[in-house]
Amino acid sequence: MNRIDRLTAIILLLQRGKRTAGEIARRFEVSKRTVFRDIEALCEIGVPIITEPGAHGGYSLMPDYSLAPLQLTMHEVLLLKLALSSVSQLSATPFKQERETLLAKMDALIPAQQQQDMERLLRTVHLDVPARNYTMPYIEQLIESARNEQWLRVLYRSERGTSQQTILPLRLYAAAGFWYCEAYSFERQERRTYRVDRFAEVDETSAPQQLVSPELSLPYGHPEHAEVRIRLTARGVLVMERDPQLGDAIQPLGEEGGLLCFRCPETEYTWLVRTLLSLGPDAEVLAPATLRQLVRTAALDIAQRYAE
Repeated sequence: MNRIDRLTAIILLLQRGKRTAGEIARRFEVSKRTVFRDIEALCEIGVPIITEPGAHGGYSLMPDYSLAPLQLTMHEVLLLKLALSSVSQLSATPFKQERETLLAKMDALIPAQQQQDMERLLRTVHLDVPARNYTMPYIEQLIESARNEQWLRVLYRSERGTSQQTILPLRLYAAAGFWYCEAYSFERQERRTYRVDRFAEVDETSAPQQLVSPELSLPYGHPEHAEVRIRLTARGVLVMERDPQLGDAIQPLGEEGGLLCFRCPETEYTWLVRTLLSLGPDAEVLAPATLRQLVRTAALDIAQRYAE
């Protein structure tokens, strides 16, 4: 990082609150002497930095100070455009108007003579998102509910049918072309993950009575959940490493394949069984015994169906 970029980054850091010289030095991997020189340089160009001496001192900005609009480099604009482009490839995305406005603002940052270079760069780099055909009329309401901690009464479609549920949205994320909502389910008394396009109705409701605090529910990966251990062949590793939820949990074992290890609630076992059956002989459940038996039962049912 050159000095100009570091000076700008120091201002951005101080806008978030007071920092000591040691904290700034560690953040930018420079010496305290360099930090002192940078602070002095910022003061000389008129940045209102407050210096507080003593053990509890440090550097901060005047409360009303804000940094002037930044001039982004071409590569910085490219990164932002790629991120927005990948989101825009999803079949339905929130804040469409805001995305278009932001793209227009970024275009205005690039001088006319550099616009052609930017277009060439964009043609050479692409983030691919699987194409899906679905609608999500409730995604922005779910985002606002997660932000405001608002309970919802929903009608949700799943493989087991349609059900009424009372949920508290916690966060939303996109993976493999779909949007998901992680929420606390009052009926299940645990955190669950929902496909956003499967919500048929969404209405605000009050918090249920006799509620177990969502903070007390066990999230995915909690040590109290049984550890799932699955042996994968080399082909199984190649297939599962593309999975957005489980790919990072694979422990490579060289030419022998790999070991898939993670923790999850038992309510996810039904989904896991379908995933494992799709892998055929390239996956074997080592633990827990409950999941191994579920896979065995499902495999026997399929074999019996084709034996008739």
